[in-house]
Formats: sequence, C-alpha cells, structure tokens
Amino acid sequence: MSNQTRDDELLDVLHKRCTILEAVSDQPYTKPELVDVIGTSRSTIDRGIGDLKSVGCVERHNGKYSLTTKGRLALAEYTKYTDIVENLGRAGEILNYLPSDSPVSQAFLDDVSVYSSNPNVPDSALEASNKLLSSSTRLVGLAPTALSTYPHIIESSMRDQGISTEIVIEETVLDSIIEVRGEIMSRLASHEDVQFYRTDAELPYALWIIEQEDGATAGITVYENGGIQGVLMNDNPAAVSWARDVYREHRDCAVEARVSLESVK
Repeated sequence: MSNQTRDDELLDVLHKRCTILEAVSDQPYTKPELVDVIGTSRSTIDRGIGDLKSVGCVERHNGKYSLTTKGRLALAEYTKYTDIVENLGRAGEILNYLPSDSPVSQAFLDDVSVYSSNPNVPDSALEASNKLLSSSTRLVGLAPTALSTYPHIIESSMRDQGISTEIVIEETVLDSIIEVRGEIMSRLASHEDVQFYRTDAELPYALWIIEQEDGATAGITVYENGGIQGVLMNDNPAAVSWARDVYREHRDCAVEARVSLESVK
C-alpha cells in the first residue's frame, strides 16, 4: 500500500469514525458501553472499531478500547482541520469580498464572530462593533475606505468617553473625507489624542482594534462598492496580536497627516 493510499484511508476513517474516537479519548470503553455512550447500534460500533484498529488509532486492553498514540495525535490534528473548515464556512461569504491575496491569519479566524449585512438595513452589521466602541478607551485601524459618518462617530466617542484614536488612511480616501467632512476632520486632527497617518499604499482591508479596560477586540469591516457587507470580530489574544502586527506594519510605512482649517478651505 502506498503512503498516499494510507493517508487517504486514515483521513476517510477519521471522517467516518470521529465520534467513536472522541468518545474513547475521554476514557476507555467496552463496545456495549460505546453503544450507550454514543447512542448507536452495536453493528455500527463493531464496524467503527474495526476501521479504527485497521489504521492503528485504537487498541484493546481488558476488553476496553482506548486511543493509541497515533490515534490521539490524529484526533488532535483532525479536530484542528474541522475547526478551520467550520471557521471558513462561517466567515467565507464575507471573506470573499476581500481581494484573494488579502493576508488573513487563521489566528484571526479561530472562533471569529461574523456579522453579515442585512440588505434592507446595511448598517446593522456595525451594531456589535459600535457597541464596543461606546465603551472603549482606544481605537486604532486601517482605512482603505470610509463612510462619511465615521468622523462624527469618532468625535462622539472622544466627547463621551475620551478615547484616543490612531488611523492609517489611504491618501485618496483621506482627501475625500477632508473634502466632505473637512471641518470635523480639522477638529479631530487638532486633538492631542487623535492621530491620522497618510499612506499611498493600498491597504488590504478595514482592520481595527478596539481597546477596553478589560481587554481588546480585533475586527475587519468588509466593504464592497462603498457598502458594508459584514464585520468579522475576535477578542482572542492571538487574533488581537496578529491584528496589532498588521496595523503596525502599515503605520510604520505611513506619514503623519496634517489637517487644519486652512488646508480644508
């Protein structure tokens, strides 16, 4: 039997017999006990144990079945694989609005929360992130595009909570915001706790990090043709760490933007 054939056989058995493998990972069981624990027929247990023994994933001691070292390692890797597939399944529809070469880490997708846009109420996808912002202490982010309401949201958050803000904005986007919301942008830029950075690079997505007293949350707001398609959010430390690295990479290549009343007249 070739290595590829053995690999295919192992993957097929893991897919079909994962429930049994998970059961005996907790403690050894006899076949009759497995019938009760899993809630299936004895014939299914017989076939499942036979399949798992054939690929070296379970062994029998004193009438009870338990994982082999190979079985424990195989179960751990298969669980990671199914988790990745599940995460992609939940976030995939929104992710597909991003360019295919957009760097999105698996750390960010692990247990990601997905908020899809309602065609009738597109801004509904922002409710969760806006709620976070309303109790935040700091906001940093990348802005490859922006809604005209964002300067007002930032100013309101500063007024109500005194948050500090740091945004890296694509040059053309910044010019457009200044043209439409010049006066409020000037007020924001004059505040010591607000910094705008201008970049001529193409930013991959609208990534942000909202910090609160008890932790931080990373997110990506996904746009298409100027409209919001959805928001991905994750407060896992690994996800936030990845987002910080991406943000710093782009901020380090940007220059601080100077916005004044004179420049917007």
